[in-house]
Amino acid sequence: MKLPLLSTRELRNFVLLAGSSSVKEAAEKCALSQPALSIQLKHLETKLGTQLVRRANTHKGIELTHSGTEFLQAARHALQILQDAVARIAPAAHADAGILRVACLPSLVPDIVSPVLADLAKHWRGAHISVLDSDSGACSTLLSSSKCEVAICSRPVNGPELRSELLFSERFCVVLRRDDALAHRSYLTLDDFVGSTLVNLVDNQRVNASLLARSIPSIQVNTITALESLLARGAGAAIIAQSAAESIHHSALLKIPLADAEITRQIFLSWIDSPNPLVDAFLKQLRTYATSAPGGLALSRSSPHPEGPPAGR
Repeated sequence: MKLPLLSTRELRNFVLLAGSSSVKEAAEKCALSQPALSIQLKHLETKLGTQLVRRANTHKGIELTHSGTEFLQAARHALQILQDAVARIAPAAHADAGILRVACLPSLVPDIVSPVLADLAKHWRGAHISVLDSDSGACSTLLSSSKCEVAICSRPVNGPELRSELLFSERFCVVLRRDDALAHRSYLTLDDFVGSTLVNLVDNQRVNASLLARSIPSIQVNTITALESLLARGAGAAIIAQSAAESIHHSALLKIPLADAEITRQIFLSWIDSPNPLVDAFLKQLRTYATSAPGGLALSRSSPHPEGPPAGR
């Protein structure tokens, strides 16, 4: 069969249609009316000489035929090859367009997300880039509802047309006042705080579980700002991830490594798996930065502390 004339717009819209839960949702993604998208699909099927989408099961959402599933794989592959070629031979050709919305934990913005986006913006002039900083639950919801293209948080986001991978793991540290009785120690353990009250971030699920296991009470707060303020006023100590601790700069506070191996935080990178050169560029730079940032971001946050805790408080 002679290869029919197919446009990249037809390929892209079919990929978006296949990844949508309804024709209405697909039409919004393609910036078309529902009738216009249906007509475009019919023309595509006519060119190929086969049915790609089952019409009888519209109440179940988008359902591809066997031919549709096979063509979807080919369409994705063709678009990716074209995007890679354009990026190699004419990197400035698409540097004036694109949308990138990144949902991430607030603690990851200053030293991880911001440097990557700042560098990206230099090469993608005119691109619309925004950061939606919130807790892991909100980041997951934003990505699942297609209100952002990328989510960086402490849990993988799963779903149709979504992909996830572990970006890095990090250890925790203790933040406390400089005049605290434990401030002279080189590192601390959770057992050092039995009988005390800690200040803890609500989103620190791993820490919450460990505190409950040791019957250590805590004051729960939602933000680093509130946590820092309470610690500065002598409310106790806090156990937080190293990336979060980097945003605490109060002169009355210091940070000491936590030796408990059970307390680590995994940071996952999740994104919508659809053709988007700007997103692809961001993902590539973020992965590189996470392994080569000053201080060895990924390596230092997963390296062990000195062997064994010191005796006594």
